[in-house]
Amino acid sequence: MMHRTLRLGSALVLMLLLAGPASAQDGSFTREGVQLHYRSAGTGTPVVFLSGGPGFDVDYMMPVAEFVPSSYRRVFYEQRGTGRSRLDTVTEQNMTLPHVVEDLEALRVHLKQERLFLIGHSWGGMLAMAYAAAHPDRVDRMILIGPGGPTLEFTSWFNDNIRTRLRPEDLEAQRKWDEAPKQGVDPNKAALEGMKAITPGYFFERDKGLAFAAQLPDGALKVGVNVLLFADMSKGYDLRPNLGKLDQPVLIVQGHQDPIGDKTAEDIHASIKSSVLQYINQCGHFPWIEQPEAFRRIMSEFFAAVR
Repeated sequence: MMHRTLRLGSALVLMLLLAGPASAQDGSFTREGVQLHYRSAGTGTPVVFLSGGPGFDVDYMMPVAEFVPSSYRRVFYEQRGTGRSRLDTVTEQNMTLPHVVEDLEALRVHLKQERLFLIGHSWGGMLAMAYAAAHPDRVDRMILIGPGGPTLEFTSWFNDNIRTRLRPEDLEAQRKWDEAPKQGVDPNKAALEGMKAITPGYFFERDKGLAFAAQLPDGALKVGVNVLLFADMSKGYDLRPNLGKLDQPVLIVQGHQDPIGDKTAEDIHASIKSSVLQYINQCGHFPWIEQPEAFRRIMSEFFAAVR
C-alpha cells in the first residue's frame, strides 16, 4: 500500500484484531536509541510481516496470518516511525532506507534467527527486497505480495493507474484532504482520509475497496515516514544488481489489476532467479481480500514446496 469484509477464519487473528495489542505477545528491542516493537502469536519458526506505505501500521496485515500454517510464529513488526516504534522527531537523518534495513537486521539478531522469513506487502515487499539485497545470506524465504519494484520506475504509472478507476467524488474528496493541513488539520489525519478516498482505485471491486477503507482506524498512517523514505530512495534506489545474489525461495503474488502493474512483478522475478511469480486475475493490490481462495492455494503450494 503506497501513499500517494476482511475475511477472518483464524481464531488467532480474530483475537488479535478485536482485542488489540494487549492480547498479543509483545516484544521490543532497541537500535541506536530507537525502541522498536512487535507483536507475535504462536510458536515455531518466526515469519515477519512487513506492512506497506511506507508509514502504515502493521495491523491491516494481520488477516494474512490466516494463510500461514499454524506451525509458524507470526511476528507483526512495527517499523520505525509506525505503531509504537515512535521517534521523538522524524527527520531525513533518522528515516532512510539504510536505517529501516538495519532495523530489520537488528530484529533478526533479537529473535535469535540465523535467517529471516519475510512476508512483505507493497512497500513491505520493497523493504524485504532491500534487506535481501543488503544481507542475502540472512534471508530464509520471502513472500512478496503486490510489491513495489526493485527500482522506482513503477511510480511513473502507479498514481495514473489508480486515478483511472476513481469517480469524481473520490477525486474531490482527495483534493479536499490534500488541502486540509492548510486549515490546521493534523497532517496524518489528512493523509489517511485522503488515502481512504482513493482506496477504491487499489481494488478490482470497488465495494471491497470502500469496505477496506472504512475499517482503517485513525492514526494508521504516519505521512512523515512516507515522505522521508521516498525522498531518500529518490537519491538512488536500484536493488537489481544485489538481488541477483539471492538464491533462497521467493514467492511473488501479483494481482493482474494491481495498479503497481505486472511489469513491476516481472522485473522482480527477472532479478531474483530463485523466485516464482504467481498472478491472480480480477484482483488488485490486496489479494487476500479480493481473491482469498486463489491466494490460499498459492500460499499453500509455496509452503508445501519449501517445507
